[in-house]
Amino acid sequence: MSARLQTTSSQSSALAALSTELPSARRSSETGKAWVDPASLPHYHHASPIGGNAPDYVKQLNYNTFMCYGVGEDDCFGSKVGKAVRFIEVNVNRKLEKQGRLEATTIAEIEVTKHMLNGAGMLHGGCVAYLIDNCCSTPLVVLGLIQSVNGVGVTQSMNVLFHSPAPR
Repeated sequence: MSARLQTTSSQSSALAALSTELPSARRSSETGKAWVDPASLPHYHHASPIGGNAPDYVKQLNYNTFMCYGVGEDDCFGSKVGKAVRFIEVNVNRKLEKQGRLEATTIAEIEVTKHMLNGAGMLHGGCVAYLIDNCCSTPLVVLGLIQSVNGVGVTQSMNVLFHSPAPR
């Protein structure tokens, strides 16, 4: 079984066009440093197979951020699941019906394997929550990169309603 997750985030912007230059992160006035600078993170596999209209540097830095903060090293929680996520598309569009706001959408896929199942052979709810948590932050990272601000954050709250079991 394969699963596909599409996440979208919108934010106001005065940008007239998407930039292909590498942006700098927004600096905190208190510390003078960015909390996370995606350009300083380790490089993970090439993001060139990822489709969509976002600039290649945005796709790459978004993927690096996902892998570094959402997945981590091999001995981290959920690492095996996180490494199986494949981003299919990263898009940034201006929404005229929303006063020209930019909207970022990321689409990721994963093949559900045995280590993601509970004892009843169903996709474990904790695994679903892990995937939602990590994948839903990616459009914010994309918008941050496009707008030269820090889009990396921490989930404060998450409410997941499960409709039915997901058998393998």
